[in-house]
Amino acid sequence: MDNKILLALPVYNEEKVLEKSVLKLYNYFKNNIKDDWQIVIVNNASIDKTKKVADSLAQKFLKVDSLNLEDKGRGNALKNVWQKYEADIYAYCDIDLATDIFAFKKLFNSIINGSANIAIGARYIKGSQTKRTLNRLIYSKVYIFLVRLFFPTKIKDFQCGFKAVDKKTVSEILPLVKDKEWFFDTELLLIAEKNDFKIKEIAVQWKENPETKVKFIRTIYDYIENLIKFKKYY
Repeated sequence: MDNKILLALPVYNEEKVLEKSVLKLYNYFKNNIKDDWQIVIVNNASIDKTKKVADSLAQKFLKVDSLNLEDKGRGNALKNVWQKYEADIYAYCDIDLATDIFAFKKLFNSIINGSANIAIGARYIKGSQTKRTLNRLIYSKVYIFLVRLFFPTKIKDFQCGFKAVDKKTVSEILPLVKDKEWFFDTELLLIAEKNDFKIKEIAVQWKENPETKVKFIRTIYDYIENLIKFKKYY
């Protein structure tokens, strides 16, 4: 019996890249994934033409759906779509496809063969190839250092936008995750790890999106604020 795989694509004002990325993902899944699958574009209150593009793709392709939300936030998008749809494996990736999508098979196989409840792309483990600016590398490394400072964890990469989880994770761990934005990933992983869920990090090829802008001071402040807030709950 085939497994049902649901791939969620959280998007906010992505009219320029949405169609190209969805077509690339669609063709990859069509040619490489033998299990049953569906792609859901989750539009987070975009103010450009993202909704129009998403709805058009959903009309054109049977295995593509469009879900429109009134609130922004990656965590909000994933929680909504993963709880709304029935599947055996729930996944997501960033719409810029910074992570080479050929790693999806490794993520899915890790869950199918029972070696993981959660499989995640990891940019800083042996076998991974990462291309990014020094500033962004520093941000990422500082964040990992801070998480390890606050929590006992073996995870080496929390924020890579390339993850898959099983049905048990969605039913038991997802309801415990409170953050609606980027910190969602960290919460999900730390809560799952604390509850002895099996987490597997997969080596990936990852290339930074040069258009992404990060403010150093504000970013570090957000890191610490979220970690302190979650520490109380954790």
